[in-house]
Amino acid sequence: MNTFSMKRVALFLFAGVLSLTVLQTAAAQDSHTVDVKVQSINDIIAPGDVTIDISPSNGDFTGTATTSDGYDVTSNAPGGKKVQVKVTKESNVAELNSLKILSAGTSAPGEASANDVTLVGDGASDGTQDLTTGFTGVDVDDLSVEFEATVSPDFSPDGNAEVTVQYTLTSTGGGN
Repeated sequence: MNTFSMKRVALFLFAGVLSLTVLQTAAAQDSHTVDVKVQSINDIIAPGDVTIDISPSNGDFTGTATTSDGYDVTSNAPGGKKVQVKVTKESNVAELNSLKILSAGTSAPGEASANDVTLVGDGASDGTQDLTTGFTGVDVDDLSVEFEATVSPDFSPDGNAEVTVQYTLTSTGGGN
């Protein structure tokens, strides 16, 4: 076989393979629909424990502390959401004049409360109080919370007051 014939055979084979590939590709086309479904999530994780050390000087028995690891909020639920706090347990708080969450030092996924939230002492609520309101679609971590405690001069340096604060993620309409 001469070179010219071999080139013709190779060209013929190449054209045949190319034609078969084009026909095969055209015959194999199809389509389908992809549905994306998102599961509902409403999750809040309370910050770590906080210790407020009070070193009285000049009659000032007040101390502040900010959470070392903040609270986390994740929600994709429609409608407005808010974070509420309430005291669920307290012990040895007789000489604890007040325990507050300071709005100026507290981060929020939405709008922070314009006022400090009093947990113990004058102005404290027996129920839940809004820490933050007015947010939707959020996924944030390490939101800080700043606490302030004021004790009476009678507070024993050998004792510790302990307050357990519960954080709840709820709708702005009051339901969960």
